[in-house]
Amino acid sequence: MLSKSLDIFSTTIGKKLLVAVTGLLVCLFLVFHLLNNLIIFTGPENFNQLVAALEKIKPLIRVMEFLLLIIFITHIYNSILLTVNSKKSRSTDYEKFSNKSSSIYSRTMFLSGSILLIFIITHLSTIWFNFQNIDDHDIYYYFVTESIYGFGNIFITILYLVSMFLLGFHLRHGFQSAFKTLGVENSKFEKLINAVSVLFWFFIPLGFFSIAFWFGILDGGKWLH
Repeated sequence: MLSKSLDIFSTTIGKKLLVAVTGLLVCLFLVFHLLNNLIIFTGPENFNQLVAALEKIKPLIRVMEFLLLIIFITHIYNSILLTVNSKKSRSTDYEKFSNKSSSIYSRTMFLSGSILLIFIITHLSTIWFNFQNIDDHDIYYYFVTESIYGFGNIFITILYLVSMFLLGFHLRHGFQSAFKTLGVENSKFEKLINAVSVLFWFFIPLGFFSIAFWFGILDGGKWLH
C-alpha cells in the first residue's frame, strides 16, 4: 500500500509536487537565514554573540542542516528530471511557441538554478566549512566581512551579488508556480499569494544582496569616511 502511494512521486505530477513543496520549504529557510544574517549590520559584538549562541545548540543545528540537505537534493534532483523530460517531449514548433509565450523568469529557471547551485557549493566550502573550525568566538564578524573566505574576497562577493540577483529571478517564477502546482491558481487566495511572493523574490534577495554590497563593495562604509 505504501509503495503504491509512493509511486506518484515517479510521475511528472509527483515530481512537480516535490519541487513545489521543497521550494516553499527553502523559502522559509531563507527568511530565517536572512533574519540571522542581518544582525551583521548591528556590529561585531552582536553578530559574534549570535553565532556563538548557535554553536551551543550545534546538535540541533546539525539535524536541521541534514533535513535542509535532503530538501535541497530533492528539489534539485527532481527539477533536473523535469527539465530533461520536458525538453525530450517538446517538438521544435511547440518549443518555439512555448518560448514566446512563457516569461523570461520561467525560461531562465534552469540557468538561474544552476548558478545558484554553484553559489551554494562555494558558500558551503568557504564560510560554512571554515566556521566549523573556528574556536575564537570573537572573529566570526571579521571572518565574514574581511577574510578571503568572505567578503574580503572580491570574487566571492561578485558571485554572491550575481547569485542574489538570480535568486530573485528564480523565486519570481518558482514561488507562484509552486502554489499553482498545489492547486491554488485562480482561487480567492491568488492575490494574497502574489502579494506575499514579492517578499520572497524581491525583499529577501535584496536583503542578502545588501549585505554583500555593503561589506564586499563598500567595505562596510569605511571608504565613505
